[in-house]
Amino acid sequence: MQTNRLIMLLLVSGLLQACVAVDPSKGRNEEASDVNTEMGLGYLQQNNYELASEKLLKALRQNPESVKANYVYAVLQDKLEQNELAEFHYQKATELDPKNSEAANNFGAFLCRNNRQLESEKYFNLALENPLYKTPEYAYTNAAICMLQVNELQRGKEYLRKAIAAKSDFGPALVSLGDVLYQEGDYSNAKIYLDRFHLTSKPTARSLWLAIRNTLELDEQGDIEELAQRLETEFPDSQEYAEWKQIQ
Repeated sequence: MQTNRLIMLLLVSGLLQACVAVDPSKGRNEEASDVNTEMGLGYLQQNNYELASEKLLKALRQNPESVKANYVYAVLQDKLEQNELAEFHYQKATELDPKNSEAANNFGAFLCRNNRQLESEKYFNLALENPLYKTPEYAYTNAAICMLQVNELQRGKEYLRKAIAAKSDFGPALVSLGDVLYQEGDYSNAKIYLDRFHLTSKPTARSLWLAIRNTLELDEQGDIEELAQRLETEFPDSQEYAEWKQIQ
């Protein structure tokens, strides 16, 4: 499964929702730090990493204990593959505010992408401890992917089912659970999740090719023709379509 790409996909969602509100009751340095953090976040979203770094470092000098400045700077360093700095600031952000679910989720994703899957589970669960976390399906799905990477299949499936329970049309969890069930030979249940994915989400080359292979196991010729036509029409240059052509 394309796990690292999916983890990166689920990493950024919380950050893009982040917003640093200026509280007039704060001291001058704290208020200035909040403003610079917001500016740094804006530059980060525009992929202007140089200016983002400048504003975020200024924010951290003004208030080293700013949760948001530490968190956004960690994401920036993560993108720049400066792993030691990223880990330091992710760790600090989560220690300063254990209820910052986006920071905990992103720290978990960082650890997982750096082959520290079992460590990452702690931070996904930390994110999920917050009852006000708006997007728990992200942390559940990331936790599942990390567990699947280390062959913890039952824990992975449990996290995926929890993600779907939290958001029934959450595409990454639907297609990932379909993939796991296909690998296990549970083709009928894999079809349920893959069909639901294609009803609620835009298909991908991966999802269509997985559905084709699953349908071949079920010997449902009509479905294969429809899926193959979509794969050819929508993803003619994909590796998945090339693989389909090879077995025809």
